[in-house]
Amino acid sequence: MTIEMFSLLVTGLGLGLLHALDADHVMAVSALSNRKPSLKRTLKFSANWALGHGSVLILLGLLFFGLGIALPETIQKLAESSVGVLLIGLGLACFWQFHKEKIVLNKHTHEHSHGSIEHTHLHVDDHVKSHDKNVTDAKLDSPQQVKEAHTPVMVGILHGLAGSAPALALIPAMMQTDLLEATGYLILFSAGVLFSMVTFGLSFGLVQKKLQQKSVRIFNWSRKVIASAAVGIGFYWLAQAV
Repeated sequence: MTIEMFSLLVTGLGLGLLHALDADHVMAVSALSNRKPSLKRTLKFSANWALGHGSVLILLGLLFFGLGIALPETIQKLAESSVGVLLIGLGLACFWQFHKEKIVLNKHTHEHSHGSIEHTHLHVDDHVKSHDKNVTDAKLDSPQQVKEAHTPVMVGILHGLAGSAPALALIPAMMQTDLLEATGYLILFSAGVLFSMVTFGLSFGLVQKKLQQKSVRIFNWSRKVIASAAVGIGFYWLAQAV
């Protein structure tokens, strides 16, 4: 392996690690996981998003380097606009999920055995949580869960089609690389995206788990902040793409 080839592969890996953490990528995965938070779901969504993102990048790169076919600019612009619409939709879907779960901090007063002093407690309706668990268990292999597993992949593909990703992934075109080198670059770029996004998903999932254990109220507010941020970034992205 030549020094130039090694440098190219390292560049691809490094760009992939950084590219995964773009605001629209991170927010999309966060919003997807935010509807029904759990560490397992967040990791699965992160990995599936990265696989969708990487697969379309590799395909686009091979078409470009192998056949000289580039993605039309109109499709890139449409994909960029669609990312904004997607983020808005994901944020609103989170708020709809909150409504269904009745995520409100209900106040209850009752007497303790040590006296007649009334205490106010804040908590999420346990009945709703129990109901959601039963529904989830009953629909383990339902079409809804199949759709849920595929959604992050499709979101990743959309991000891969958006303008910034192909621009980064096709940098080797300016270095007169051959198909083998370009393929290696694309694979390392996608591997960097996968590693970085899964690492983010792990961190995000652990933080949400800690918040949920420490304070339900703070945890619920954090979910609302994430949903609001997804909508806000979606409108900003849409304005930039138009």
